[in-house]
Formats: sequence, C-alpha cells, structure tokens
Amino acid sequence: MELESLKTIWKDVGTSPAITSAEELERMLSQKSKSPIAKLKRNLLWELIAVAVLYGITIIYYLSANKPGMLYIVTMLLVLGALYGWYYVSKRKLLNSMECVTCEVKSNLSTQLTTLEKLVKLYLWVGTLLVPFLLILSFLVGLFFSDNGELLAKLGNKIIIVFVIWALISFVLSIPVYFLNKWYINLLYGRHVKKLRQIVNEMNELPFKN
Repeated sequence: MELESLKTIWKDVGTSPAITSAEELERMLSQKSKSPIAKLKRNLLWELIAVAVLYGITIIYYLSANKPGMLYIVTMLLVLGALYGWYYVSKRKLLNSMECVTCEVKSNLSTQLTTLEKLVKLYLWVGTLLVPFLLILSFLVGLFFSDNGELLAKLGNKIIIVFVIWALISFVLSIPVYFLNKWYINLLYGRHVKKLRQIVNEMNELPFKN
C-alpha cells in the first residue's frame, strides 16, 4: 500500500466519481504483495497451518504414549487449540472488515486497528504465560500419575517447597520466552500493524470525504 497514492485518492474523493475511488481503494487494500492487511492475513494463515500440524503431532504423541495422566495434557491441548481457533476466526474477521471500502474508511480503520492492536498484545501475553502454565501442569501430572503416586509419597511434606521452586523456575523461563515471542509476533504481525497505524495517523491529517 503506497501512502502517497492513498493521499492522492483521499484528496481527490469528492471531485472524482465515488465508484472510481472505491474501486481504486479496494484494489490497493487487497494487493497481495503490498497491502499490510493482505500480509497479515497471509501470515495468519501460515501460522494456523503450523499450529494445526504441531498440535496434531503433539496430541498424537501423548495419546500413543498410553501413560497415566496423558489424557489431561491432551485435553488441555485441545482446549488451547479451540482458544486459538477463536483467536484465528476473530482476527481473520477483523482483517476482512478492515478491507471494507464501502465503509467510512477513516473511522473504520481507526476503530478496527485499535481492536487489532489489542488482539496482538493479548496474543503476546497469552503465549508468554502459556509456558509456565504448561510447565506447572506437566509437573502436577508427573507428580500425581508417575509410578502410581510413589513420587508424591516420597516428597511428603516437601511437596509445597518443590512446587514453589518449580513454579519460580517456570516463571523465570517465561522471561526469555517473552522476548522471543515478542520478536516472533513483530515479525508476523507487529511491523505490519505499525505500518497501518502510520497510515491511519497520516489519514487523520488529511481531509477525507466518503
């Protein structure tokens, strides 16, 4: 999406036929190679495929392990997968609405972009907190189901101390995960969202009539 081209279109709206500006704006918003929205949608699709493959392999692995407690982990993975599915559908629907050229472009993009930024930020924090959560879950499953509970019996009164230490280790590990996740999200989504925000800010400086 070329900012200067958009400026020209928005300046000319009102002097050119409405259908011409709408068609031109639709063409620019839907460009596969240049539009930030198109890039976001493409990256979202590739991530969905990657998540589906990784989750599928992981779930099959735990089911084939046939060990006590594995069903709890599989259930949790299915729940997380369902939550990601909701995230994907919501984000895809939002990106589709941002390409609406029949809407009032300035207000539409401003409102939808704010929602998109919140979704990206939510994705960052959920992905980071997921690490200590899964580590703690794995610890509890291993504690209560390994060797028919022999480990739990051996720890006895020390179980609380061991759990606290494991929880602290899990949260410490989430710190590098946060920065890695931040880099990953910026690579796939953040930089394109920033470009859209820059365009919206430039739009707000221009007179625009639908």
